[in-house]
Amino acid sequence: ISVKLMKIFLKMKVFNFLILLLFLSSCNLPKYYFKDDTITTGVNFSEGKWLLDRVQTSKEIEDKLTKMTTDYFGNKLNNRFNTVFSEKVLIAQKNNFPLTSEELKQIKIGTNYDYFIQIKSGSLKNELGSIDTTPARFNNNLTNEASVQLIIYDLNTQQVIYNKNTFGVTGNPEKNSNDVTLSKSSKSLLYGCLKKIFKDLDKKSLL
Repeated sequence: ISVKLMKIFLKMKVFNFLILLLFLSSCNLPKYYFKDDTITTGVNFSEGKWLLDRVQTSKEIEDKLTKMTTDYFGNKLNNRFNTVFSEKVLIAQKNNFPLTSEELKQIKIGTNYDYFIQIKSGSLKNELGSIDTTPARFNNNLTNEASVQLIIYDLNTQQVIYNKNTFGVTGNPEKNSNDVTLSKSSKSLLYGCLKKIFKDLDKKSLL
């Protein structure tokens, strides 16, 4: 390679590096955390039949959350997993969240399943959007927020065996003077919250 080509190559690498730094400095990185961690164990995926309730969220998000959840549990459980949509079961179309012991008894009678999964999303806060052009001095207190709670019940004992409530938030970092910032939308944060729960299950559960 000639010296001239080498210089051009080095200039391109420096330029790309500067573009990357500029991009990262404009990004509001999301933070995810569990509201509480009272249940510190996972579940045992190796036994029983599992049923997913209808995801309680807005219509525009329901299909995406349902697919994410179906893909995750389907890969873990194969033919021992189903949803209330694809299985003929005698339960209410919309259940309370969370469920009482008596409601769990009725679901056991109406489904003959061993485990029941419920998911509910919290309210979304989308003050920044995905691309925010508000001058930095005005947007220090603006945030995008989302939350998801996933509960797994043992229908045989009518007990909660797993419960995680996850929050995701992104906002303008302190001392960030950029007037144009990139942030995850509240929808993206919502999906990230669910993924965090799945990672927690992967880490703590038995296959």
